[in-house]
Amino acid sequence: MADQDQGQMTRDAGAVSPSVEVGALSPSGDVDATPSSLAALVAPLSVGEFLEEYWNRAFRAWPGQAGRFAALIGWDEINHILATQRLEPPRLQLVKTGKNVPAEKFVDMVGPNRRLDAGAVTAQLAQGATLVLSFVDEMVARIGALADRMVDELGVRCNVNLYAGWRADHGFDLHWDHHDVIILQVAGRKHWRVQRPTRDHPARGETVVPPAEGDDPVHDAILEEGAILYIPRGWWHVATPVDEPSLHLTIALSPPTGQDYLRWLVGKATGSPLFRADWPTARGAEATAAYWRDLGEAMQALHAAHPPEAFLAEQRAAPVARPVFTLPQFAAGKMARIGGDSRLRPASRRAFAAVRDAVSGDHGIEIGEHFFPCSVAVGAVLGRLSSDGDVAFDALAAGLDDAARRELEQLLIRLNAAGYLFVDLGA
Repeated sequence: MADQDQGQMTRDAGAVSPSVEVGALSPSGDVDATPSSLAALVAPLSVGEFLEEYWNRAFRAWPGQAGRFAALIGWDEINHILATQRLEPPRLQLVKTGKNVPAEKFVDMVGPNRRLDAGAVTAQLAQGATLVLSFVDEMVARIGALADRMVDELGVRCNVNLYAGWRADHGFDLHWDHHDVIILQVAGRKHWRVQRPTRDHPARGETVVPPAEGDDPVHDAILEEGAILYIPRGWWHVATPVDEPSLHLTIALSPPTGQDYLRWLVGKATGSPLFRADWPTARGAEATAAYWRDLGEAMQALHAAHPPEAFLAEQRAAPVARPVFTLPQFAAGKMARIGGDSRLRPASRRAFAAVRDAVSGDHGIEIGEHFFPCSVAVGAVLGRLSSDGDVAFDALAAGLDDAARRELEQLLIRLNAAGYLFVDLGA
């Protein structure tokens, strides 16, 4: 599952189906040190070729060089995280042959201060358990930066999980994930078996029939250190250590779906009395038919009034931004002063999205449960801000008239006071 299993490239543990392409190194044999973009990961394919031929539709494997991903994370850093962080399920799990090891077998449960029992964890790993550390992108800045690049380049939600195994027992059974994944084999090797989906684009929570007995895998091989796999949503797979230390990262990629759009549209429908009205069941078939026709027309109007740009902007703005602290600055409670050179960046969300309140009809910026009214013009320019980098006030306000510029300045001050905006971060 999304927070579950993954692996890598060919050796003589099996064969890759002739219908499945395997990537190649560049002619020079060089690979990027610590790839930090989609282009670096999918080379020698171009990003366009990858998106056209594989994204959301086909498996792909790339060979690599040992040590290629070593700068992302290593065993010493993992040891430090395990020793210094208060980790327990579901953030950290031990999994063996498809079953979670009960937390009481490796977490010290005595008293209120629960923490990992290092001896018990080590013993479970020695007996064949796989260590799963979810959302490692929130713990290691280098991995977080790579995840953020995937968000920007693919328009997806993204998190990264870490898997470490030592023996020859698989962690998770044969399964499919409800998102696409890119596997980076950081250290050691792991055996991967990948099979085609048995249902197109399965959604989270669905029960899907597994592959038939004897179904030929598209990939059945050892993933070597430095290699990469891409597995689309719904493709069946199982990863198994090969009796040696093995470490890989799973980049989980979740694009918005049509179902997400429908759920979003339902929220917008609450502003219409027609959608809030009772279905006229007591008034007979004629009243029901008339209401049904009115609903159909209202749904068409609702769809037309909420284009994909608005939906995607709100999807982009929804995730929480990675926390940035520059104490003691910004904790002194001083009112921000906005000048032309002031550098602006969202503090608590990845971006801002202009919305129209479904109840009042007002335009503004919605952040969590807070709504900040503003003009359409000011809301549109706020949509240019991103937690990935700073934008100067003059650049943000370019094209606004004097009144809108003053409105923008006052709104930015309010957003800063509420903790939603950084002004001159790190200055």
